[in-house]
Amino acid sequence: MKNPAHLPEVLRTREPLKSLAEIEALAAELSRHAIISFDTEFIRENTFYPSVELIQVGTRTDSWLIDAQAFRGKNISALRPLLDIFENPKILKILHAAQGDQECLYTSYKIVAKPSFDTAVGAALCGYGDGIGLGNLMKALLNVNLKKGHARTNWAARPLPAQLIEYAHADVEHLVEAAEFLLEKLDETGRRAWSLELSAKWEDPALYEPDAEGMTTKLAKSGRMDARTYGTLVELMRWREDRVRSLNLPRRWVADDQVLLDLANVKPKDIEHLSAFRGLNKGEMKASGEKILEAIRRGADAKDGRAPDSPRIDHPSSDESQALDLMKTYLGILADRERIAMKHLLTTGQLLPLLREKVSDPKEWVEKKLMSAEAARLVGGELHAMLEGKRALSIEGRKIKIVPIE
Repeated sequence: MKNPAHLPEVLRTREPLKSLAEIEALAAELSRHAIISFDTEFIRENTFYPSVELIQVGTRTDSWLIDAQAFRGKNISALRPLLDIFENPKILKILHAAQGDQECLYTSYKIVAKPSFDTAVGAALCGYGDGIGLGNLMKALLNVNLKKGHARTNWAARPLPAQLIEYAHADVEHLVEAAEFLLEKLDETGRRAWSLELSAKWEDPALYEPDAEGMTTKLAKSGRMDARTYGTLVELMRWREDRVRSLNLPRRWVADDQVLLDLANVKPKDIEHLSAFRGLNKGEMKASGEKILEAIRRGADAKDGRAPDSPRIDHPSSDESQALDLMKTYLGILADRERIAMKHLLTTGQLLPLLREKVSDPKEWVEKKLMSAEAARLVGGELHAMLEGKRALSIEGRKIKIVPIE
């Protein structure tokens, strides 16, 4: 804490907060700020849901820890004042690599923090690279050195050692300052709205709900799959999602994707046949054997079962592969010029449709949803000129340069 004198006595501590009175005082303090930071420490190695052990929050000058263990079961309602802050539309919440923290909030408390700003996204749009770690970002922006070496820490241990308490504070106590620095740079380039839009992706609760059909479609794209097999795989995915959530176990502990895919292809009709499949242990067979067979029957008999429209991967020809390599190189040069991570302009999967789709203006790519409006604004014209044969690449002094062709 940089200036604790203005705080009530219950908040003048580095120790984790554990009582309703402390949470209410914290929420009152946070409500005075337009921008706050937060992080979570959780354990997930042996469970399906992340087990939140600690929540860190901060302002420009202060930071606090909340002992999530103290607010489980009947005590969870005592966290409501803090959860209301996370949902307050007038307060911008700052996170770094937001997906895991948002998932923790949703699976544990059925909320997501919004509006939010992900400093990893902001850094990528400001030229600090794709997926930069918090430690490296703090060093680059503020010359702050964060201690490392706690990636495998058991955050469930109580009491927390003093060095872990300080490590947890460090994750958020400079985050607001870093975010303000990035937002200022984003304002200079006109990318603030874009960064907030990308950050908001992780605010969608649907991302953390079961999606058996979505997972099935991804598996189906690895090869041809008829409608009966696809329908069967959907039902098996639904069974597994219900099962792992009820047991709170990792998916692989119940059945991995390949086991379900094999079951959908073979469609065993009885327990004896089902028992021959490796990857289903005896305990799971005894507990769920009949339910697995019921899922297989439902999927195989469903009249409205449909396979994905295009399950086969569309591979480029040899000529197209060479052209794609050149496009990646060219796009990388443009990304460096614009000081932005390449993936926020175009992904590798987006390049083949652009190569095949002849257009007279890059705006058509946006209209056909082949490219975002922001990407088109930054590099659409150059990429279109390159595909039209109006740009070349040359090497000068070991550097690749773009050469216009009249």
